[in-house]
Amino acid sequence: MDIGASTGPYVERIESLPSRFSFAEIALGEGELPLADIDTDRLAERFSRHNLSAVVHLPYRQPLSTPVDRIDDETVAYLDRVLKTAASLDAHTAVAHPSARGAGHATDRLTDRMSELAACGRSRDVTVCFETVGYAGGVELHRLGDLATRADVAICLDVGYAYLEAGAEGVAEFLDSYGDLVEHLHVHGARHRGDTHIPVGSGDVEYGPIGTALADTVDDATATIEVFTDDPEYLTLSAQKFRSAVGNDAASDPESA
Repeated sequence: MDIGASTGPYVERIESLPSRFSFAEIALGEGELPLADIDTDRLAERFSRHNLSAVVHLPYRQPLSTPVDRIDDETVAYLDRVLKTAASLDAHTAVAHPSARGAGHATDRLTDRMSELAACGRSRDVTVCFETVGYAGGVELHRLGDLATRADVAICLDVGYAYLEAGAEGVAEFLDSYGDLVEHLHVHGARHRGDTHIPVGSGDVEYGPIGTALADTVDDATATIEVFTDDPEYLTLSAQKFRSAVGNDAASDPESA
C-alpha cells in the first residue's frame, strides 16, 4: 500500500516530508491554493526533486449538486480546471466531497453530478474518489456507497470520519459492501468529542480491527496520512502505526529495512 501525507494548501511543506512517503496530497482551488497562484512547472519540479508523486484534494466549499443546473454546470467546469492542473502535475488521484444542498441531494441528481465529475477526471487520466464525510455533515456513509455504486465511481474512505459515524463494525460492514470501489484512504486519529485529524494512535479510532478489514479488502488502495500538523515526526509515527495496523509495515516502508 502506497502511503503519502497531506500538506493541504501549504506546498512548501513538501520539502520537509520524510522519505518514507511516496506522494503528497495538496489542496487546490477555491479556499485552498488558488489556481492563479500556481506555477505548475515549478510545482511539478518540487514534487520531482523530492521523488514524490501528486494527489490532489479538490475544493469542497461549493456544493457539487444544487437545485440549479447552471450553477452545477459551472461548478463542474471549474472543478475540471482544477483537474487539468492536477493532470499537469501527473496526479493519479483527486479527492472530492460529494456535497449537495437542497434538492441537489436527490439521488438521481447527485449521482449524475458525481458521474460528470468522474468523467472529467477520466478524460485527464485522473481518478476522482468521492470522500466519506458523513460525520462532518456530508452524505451519510452507506448512502455514499450506494451513490458511488449507482454512479460507477471510486471512493475515498476517510477512516477517522467513518469510525466516528459508524464505529469499527460499521466501517467493516461498509468495506464488505463497497470495498471494491475504495481506491484511496484518508487516515487520521479522532475522538468522539469532536477532535479529528490528530495523529494515528491518539484518540478513539480502533485501528486494530479496522486495519484487518482494510488489509482484507483494499490492500491495493493508496492512503494519505491526513494529520494536520507541520511536524514531520507526527506524520512518521502515524504512518508507522497505520502500516502496522494493516500488516505491511515491513513490506513497503523504505525506512523499515
